[in-house]
Amino acid sequence: MRRAAQALVGLGISAGALWLTLRGKDLGAIWRAGREADHRYLAAYLLILVAIHYVRTVRWGILLEPVARVPFARLNGVCAVGFMALFILPLRLGEFARPYLVADRPRLRVSAALSSVVVERVVDGVFTAALFVAALLALPAGTANLGLVRGAGWVVLGVFVVLLVFLVVAYANRQLAVGLVRRALAPVSHRLAKRASGMLDAFIHGLRLVPSRRKLGLFFLLTVVYWGLNGWGMQLLARGFGFDISLVAAYTVLGVLIVGVMIPAGPGMVGTFQYAVVLGLSLFVPRAALDVQGQAYANALWGAQLLQLTAFGVFFLFSKHIEIGRIFRAPAEVEEELEEEEAEYLAAEAPGEPAPTASDRPARPG
Repeated sequence: MRRAAQALVGLGISAGALWLTLRGKDLGAIWRAGREADHRYLAAYLLILVAIHYVRTVRWGILLEPVARVPFARLNGVCAVGFMALFILPLRLGEFARPYLVADRPRLRVSAALSSVVVERVVDGVFTAALFVAALLALPAGTANLGLVRGAGWVVLGVFVVLLVFLVVAYANRQLAVGLVRRALAPVSHRLAKRASGMLDAFIHGLRLVPSRRKLGLFFLLTVVYWGLNGWGMQLLARGFGFDISLVAAYTVLGVLIVGVMIPAGPGMVGTFQYAVVLGLSLFVPRAALDVQGQAYANALWGAQLLQLTAFGVFFLFSKHIEIGRIFRAPAEVEEELEEEEAEYLAAEAPGEPAPTASDRPARPG
């Protein structure tokens, strides 16, 4: 029932965003604009998406390396299936797929895999939000919708900076971070406070190992390459629809898109994705072109990403024999794994009490 309710909420958000995007628009003209676009730029964008996939796969492997060296073939398959799940599952439930699928206890625990994903997301958030704000500050003061978009950029940057500070505090002082969460949630529910702080404790254990300085430098270099390819690809595809936008404009649209897809929505992020792209373009494109070519561009951008992610995900889903049902169960099972790991850590820290082993826990199906 909970999953069904979540799916309905996501579908409702997507339907609302689609309505806002397409109301009063000429759907036939949008379709013709998509067909008449220069598809050579679409082909080039698809190649860039393939490069983006491999860059983020290598980058994630760097974060996992201090805990376990995952063979590239396995890492590649997990990334393909995980990002497909992230894109097509409602309400961003696919975020749990990668850490769950790559975990290989006891060598690589779920907590360590989940920690690497969170660190990756927070670094990306700070980097892209800072880039977004810098791009917005470069725009002239009279730009339409600038105040709204600039305010959203500052809010997102602030949120990710707070998260980054919390990760640093958690890494430096686990007890302080767990205590802060427990005290913050206790007035709401003592049971929730205990459960959340326990899961956070297990998660922080996964933060205990970080890459070497050289590997960390490579990680940040690949982060620049990754987001550089994203912005350049969006600028390149825009040319196929008659928009000769600058890189600053492309990164502004990218920033608005990142904020837009943070909103939990239905499968494929449909609706929120298109609305965010059109909103970003509205800062640079005349209204008449925005209502036709802009809408066609937003849908082409969405369709290209859906095609690349789904094609890679389906291929590796069957080649690696990953049970698709486990992807849907990933959020609940990740939560269970974190609770089990927290119990192990507590038992290991208690004097004279051996930590439970895998044989002490009942096996779960699948």
